[in-house]
Amino acid sequence: MSGAARIPALRARPRRRAAALGLAAWALLSAPWVRAQDDGATRALRLQFAQGLTLEGAGRWADALARFEAIARHRPTANVAFHIGLCHERLGRLRTAERTYQDARATARAAAPAVLAEIDARLQDLEGRMPRIVLNLAGATEGVTLLLDGEVAQPSRAIRVDPGPHVAVALRHGIPVAASAFSSHERRTRFVTLTVHPVAIGAPRP
Repeated sequence: MSGAARIPALRARPRRRAAALGLAAWALLSAPWVRAQDDGATRALRLQFAQGLTLEGAGRWADALARFEAIARHRPTANVAFHIGLCHERLGRLRTAERTYQDARATARAAAPAVLAEIDARLQDLEGRMPRIVLNLAGATEGVTLLLDGEVAQPSRAIRVDPGPHVAVALRHGIPVAASAFSSHERRTRFVTLTVHPVAIGAPRP
């Protein structure tokens, strides 16, 4: 098989896996003991889940997310959490997707072992895709604090972030003394240096 023929198959695999997990979640929501508990509520959840899968298939990730989150408020299963994580991932919220997958994994370990392999695959993929930012300070750095997107950051350390725009600010006594706006991209590490100039000294008296 040629490389060109393999690529579509590889791209289709995550979608097929997600569909399989969707069917597994449907089965959980359709189980006889669930229907016995509350048949009307279960039918409503099944309808929302079907709508979520349809929206996923159409690439309407934000709308699908709303459906799955509504289900999770009533039936927080590992499979539903997986689809919530998948929606966040497709929306570029990689850090939120990672946390959601990790929560789903903790639940799946005890209740749905079949979903563990796919969750682990998504987590491994995210680890490679997650952008990193390394901030550095130059110049008069004494007493300077670094912020990345409003959160305190340590210089010279790789910080995992979502792809997209970010802002780094250097503060001295709470006052901005340097700043930089930039974008991060998947699978890349961005190095950003903020140069802090010395505090201006008033001109000497004559």
